[in-house]
Amino acid sequence: MANNGMAKFNEKTVIPWSVDDDEISPAQFVSKIPWLTYQENRKTGNVKYKIKSVEEFAVWYVNQAESLIKGDYGYIWNGSYWKAVKPSEVLNNLYMSVIGLTDKLEIAQTKKRELERDTKEYLIGLGKSFDDSIKTEYVAFKNATLTLDTMLLDQPNKQQNIIGGFDFDVSDDDRLPETWIKYVDYMFGENSRIFWAWLGYGFYNDMRWWQGALFLLDPIGGTGKTYLVSKLAKALFGEERVGAFKLKNLQGSSARFETSRFIGKAIMLDDDATKVRFKEDDIFKSVTGGGISPVERKGIDGTDYMITAKIIANVNEMPVFNSGGAVTRRLHILRTVAPVATKDEIEKRNQMFPDGLLQEEIPRLIPYTVEMFQKAYKEDWQILNDIAAEVVEDDPFEQWHKRIGSGTYRSTELYQGYVDEFNDMYPGENEQPMSIQKWGRQMANWNDSFKNRAGKFYTFK
Repeated sequence: MANNGMAKFNEKTVIPWSVDDDEISPAQFVSKIPWLTYQENRKTGNVKYKIKSVEEFAVWYVNQAESLIKGDYGYIWNGSYWKAVKPSEVLNNLYMSVIGLTDKLEIAQTKKRELERDTKEYLIGLGKSFDDSIKTEYVAFKNATLTLDTMLLDQPNKQQNIIGGFDFDVSDDDRLPETWIKYVDYMFGENSRIFWAWLGYGFYNDMRWWQGALFLLDPIGGTGKTYLVSKLAKALFGEERVGAFKLKNLQGSSARFETSRFIGKAIMLDDDATKVRFKEDDIFKSVTGGGISPVERKGIDGTDYMITAKIIANVNEMPVFNSGGAVTRRLHILRTVAPVATKDEIEKRNQMFPDGLLQEEIPRLIPYTVEMFQKAYKEDWQILNDIAAEVVEDDPFEQWHKRIGSGTYRSTELYQGYVDEFNDMYPGENEQPMSIQKWGRQMANWNDSFKNRAGKFYTFK
């Protein structure tokens, strides 16, 4: 009787309107519906249905609609996992269900409003004890729930309170996706296992392994990595759980809207993050660190959200990050080793990695990627020939700060020294040093200060 968070009579349900009904009697009909009773007209034998108990209707409705409301979210059990929706969707389902049921039973309008009001309160009351925390040990699919530590598949169980999942089946086929493995080896060589592990990491709703982003560096360009990554990500996670974003927008005023793209996603792709320069990396660190990030959609009040989507950025040249704030450990760089995807090369790949085999092996991808992640996590895999430290620029503030000897210095003189060093590092470029206000906030993290009649001073030890 449940249908997408609604409660209604079965299409084959027959409502008897007389005690002489041949198919089913009114008494038999209401015996299956705990909240309903009827009154018989003794002269005609016709019956009129009445709500016996609003409380019992609320309980019956929740059992049928399998939904509730908690805080800013509504939740609907879809048979595989609890789907997070707007509270208004749960309430609209309630109102439509009440109208549909009571119209068929010819219940008075005043009783409809009472049912809606009291059932709404019951939905909210259920939410108070509902555990909507992120269940990092499970991944829900359409046909089964995967326990990540044991790799066992079990029947979906709504009592586990798993929020969100993947709207497709997971396979228990333990054969390897050999064609895909060869394809990825061809693209990334000795670091292909890191690529597989990062994809498996996407099924985890936390940042237990590496923080940061995976950069796929293709200096010559045109090797076909973007096509492969997009195809593989959507095969693994489905269209709804793969999102697109722009790395350059994770800074400045653009960040407050860009972060909203990450909500509900497992993998986020930037098809071309080449030549991005990060002047401010605090949002990048927040988004890739598993902490709480501010998100805002146009026309909707902003909120805070724990982003756990894993970033993959395709680049021909690495974005520019400054060394300040220990950003290097968040940059995970894999170089492509495949040749440019010319017409002849594409034909060669079609022969080596036939699309028919790739499609056939898609169901085997999930167990393989999760297993690769587990090995990487347990064995502490590292990127071979890691170049992250080589592509990070020296932070002008840190470099200047290191050169200041012990002593006490006037604030204005220090700031001018920082500006001069910054301009020496970036002569003639379109870069600007920090404003004195921002510089002051940065200094507060590093040095003690005091004020007197001569001005503000900082102490270097």
